[in-house]
Amino acid sequence: MNRKSITLITIMFLIFSSSLYSQEKNTLYKKILSLSQSKYLEHAEWSVYAKYVDSGKEIVSYNEEKSLTPASGQKVFTSSAALEILGKNYRFVTKLFYDGKIIDRTLYGNVYIKGGGDPTLGSSRVKGSLPLDSLIQTWQNALEQKGIKKIKGAVIADNFFFSRVPIPGQWYWMDIGNYYASDASALTIDDNLYKLYFKRSDSVGVSVKVLRTDPVITGLVFENHIKTGTANSGDNGYIYRAPRQYHAVLRGTIPAGKSEFFIKGSIPQPPLFAARYFTEYLNKHGIIVTKHAAVLKKEKEYSGLKLITQTFSPPLKDIIYILNKKSFNLYAEQLLRMIGLKKEGEGSIAKGIKAIEDFLKENGINIDGLNLYDGSGLSRSNTITAKIMVSLLIKMTKSKNFNTLYNSFSIAGDTNDVGNFRTFGIGTAIANNARIKSGYMSGVRSHSGYLKDKKGRLIAFSMIANNFTCPYKQIDNIHKQIMIELAKLN
Repeated sequence: MNRKSITLITIMFLIFSSSLYSQEKNTLYKKILSLSQSKYLEHAEWSVYAKYVDSGKEIVSYNEEKSLTPASGQKVFTSSAALEILGKNYRFVTKLFYDGKIIDRTLYGNVYIKGGGDPTLGSSRVKGSLPLDSLIQTWQNALEQKGIKKIKGAVIADNFFFSRVPIPGQWYWMDIGNYYASDASALTIDDNLYKLYFKRSDSVGVSVKVLRTDPVITGLVFENHIKTGTANSGDNGYIYRAPRQYHAVLRGTIPAGKSEFFIKGSIPQPPLFAARYFTEYLNKHGIIVTKHAAVLKKEKEYSGLKLITQTFSPPLKDIIYILNKKSFNLYAEQLLRMIGLKKEGEGSIAKGIKAIEDFLKENGINIDGLNLYDGSGLSRSNTITAKIMVSLLIKMTKSKNFNTLYNSFSIAGDTNDVGNFRTFGIGTAIANNARIKSGYMSGVRSHSGYLKDKKGRLIAFSMIANNFTCPYKQIDNIHKQIMIELAKLN
C-alpha cells in the first residue's frame, strides 16, 4: 500500500471518529437538556461540565460558568492546595515543654502543650494516629522519663500557632455546636467531638432525658427541648452553642425506641479540654498536678524551656485520604489555616483562602466566579463554577501528588471502599471506575471527580445543583445518569 493510500485511510478514519464523537456528544447534550427539564430541577440552578484530561477537549458544558455553592465539593480545592503547598509527606507536630526545676521528682513549674495544628491529635480516624488515651499515656511516660512524679504547677495549653478565630462568620447558627462544625484550633484533640447520650421513649412527641456525655466535658450544661420522633426517623437532634460557651440548647428529635441513643457535639474550647483531660489523667495515674488546667492568654517564648516530647501526625497524604473519603470538615479547616501560615505567615481563615486563590492563579486557572469563606464547604456563601473545578482536576493530573488526591475520592460501586459511594452505580459503567468527591447540604448537591470512558481515557467532570426542592437522592440519580453516559463514550 502506497503512502497516498495510507494517508487517505487515515483521513477517513479521523473523519469517521470525529463524526462518531459528535454523535455521542449530541446524544449526551440531548440527555442533559432533557434532564434539565425534569420536575426535580424545576426552580433549581444546575451546571454540568466535563473534559478529556489528555487533550483538554470539552465533552459537555451546561451553565459551566454559573457560580454555585458546592458544599463539601470545596474540599477538593483545600486538599489540592494543601498537597501542593505542604507536600504529601508533611507532618504536624505537637510539643510538650516544662519550665521551672525538678527537685526530688517534683516539678516546681508548669507543663505546656504547644499545639501545632495537628487535626489528628488523639484521634483514631487516621492510621498512624494514637487514640486519645494512648496518646496521653505516651505523654505521661515522657514525664516519668524526665523524673517527674508530681507537678507543683499546672498543665497549660498553647493555641497561638494559628489565629484564635475558631469558626467562620458565615456558618449557620444551627450547625454551630454540632460535631461537623467543630472549632478549628492550633490544639485540637480527639476530633474535637463528644457523644451526648439520651434515654429514649416509645411514645412519639414526649421529651427525652439527657444521660451523659462521653467524654465528660467539665462545665457543659444543656437546655433540653429534644422530643421523641417516629421509630427509624434517625438523628434530627441539633446542639446550639456559641463558640467558647458552655451553655448548649438542644432542639429537634431522636427516634423512638428503648435503647440509649446518642448525637455528636463539638467540644467547647478544645485546647482547655486537652489540658484538663491530661491533668485528670495524670492525677488518676500517679502524677499529682496541684493546679487547675489553663490556656495561655498571650504568646510564650520557649527558648528557655525544656522539651519533654514531640508528637508527630501521620503524613498529610493519610490525613487527606480520610478528609475526602469521609468529608471531615475539621480536617479541611485545619489545613486551610496551615497553608495560610505556610504561604502568608498567618494561620487564619483569610490567609488560607488567599493561599488557595493564589495557588489556582499560579496554575493558570481563572477564578472568576470563585468566592470562598472556609476550607470545608460548610458555608452557603461559598461559590465555585463547574469550569473552575474541572480546570483544577485536570491541572492536578499533572502533579506528583495526583495519585494521593485521586485515591482520596470515593470509588463508585466498590463495596470495600471506606467512602460514601459503595453502592452507587453498581452494575453500570461507573462501578469501580468513577472517583467522586461530593457535597451535600439542604438544597445543595454536587459531584465532581474523574472517570474513564470505554477506551480508558480519563475524564474530569463536575455537576452542581442548587435550590432544588426534591429529595437529594433524585439529584444523585440525575448525576449518576450523566456519569454513566460519560463512561459509555468511545
